[in-house]
Amino acid sequence: MGETSSKNPGGSPAGTTSFLSLATAGALTTVLLWGGSSLATKLGTGSMDALTLALLRVVAAGPCALIVIIFMRLRLPWYSGDRFYFALVAIVSMGAAPVIFTLGIQFTTAGHAVVASSSTSIFTGLIEAAARREWPRFRWWIGIAVAFAGALILIAESLGLGSTGASWQGDLLVISAAFSGSIGFYLGSRLSLRHGAPAITLWSAMVASVLLLPVLFVASSFAELSNLTVLNWSVVLYLAAGATVIATMTWYYALSRGGISRMAVWQFALPIVGIALAAIILGEPVTVPLVSSVAVILLGIALVQRR
Repeated sequence: MGETSSKNPGGSPAGTTSFLSLATAGALTTVLLWGGSSLATKLGTGSMDALTLALLRVVAAGPCALIVIIFMRLRLPWYSGDRFYFALVAIVSMGAAPVIFTLGIQFTTAGHAVVASSSTSIFTGLIEAAARREWPRFRWWIGIAVAFAGALILIAESLGLGSTGASWQGDLLVISAAFSGSIGFYLGSRLSLRHGAPAITLWSAMVASVLLLPVLFVASSFAELSNLTVLNWSVVLYLAAGATVIATMTWYYALSRGGISRMAVWQFALPIVGIALAAIILGEPVTVPLVSSVAVILLGIALVQRR
């Protein structure tokens, strides 16, 4: 795989990233869409079978991706030397990760899931460091540690360490989904440098959709699908079009333009969005510990973003 910055470990290509940049805007868009996906998924699993929702969100992403592919006239990035990596992105990131996440969230809370998903930052940065055989700068680790501390404050305050609504099995599945996604994010960001983020994202979503379509027909009956409510289909559309296609495109763009290690830390803002939505929709109070956790997470992000 190609290298973007062999002399800038743990950072971004020289001169492409500032705290306020297009790469940062892409990361923030992704965080907003993904931050709401835990709440949407939890709502979906509360009224329909989790496996059906997991498969539907991937399968439905295919037609959404195809519309944009035709409009943008994107060619399938199936070229010698990149085929294996593209297949991994489609299978591991666009197929397996959302399915595992959806199955996991039925055994845990939306808050636990959104915080556990923040481990994507650590996995993506470590995968990059291992692939490039370069250790990230010390400041990067400090920023990661500070942001992670903020996430711990958030989960401890909002859910409690002994929350009965969460289980270690569900959290482990969500973390496994984060790891699967991280593999695809690293490979996808590299492929995006040659083929563009839209082509990689949309075609991998299309391939994953085709692969899981027969699985959906086997796992779910026609009667079950025909009985889905408007809320169920709204959740599927949000997860397929917003959290899968649009969010992944903006995330690949952020990673390829801003550097994996620097942009990946924005994942720690996911708990902020997730808990904020819970406060707005469910009426949960905004407390001093919650505000403190937000400040700590943003401090960690600033440390990593700082040149």
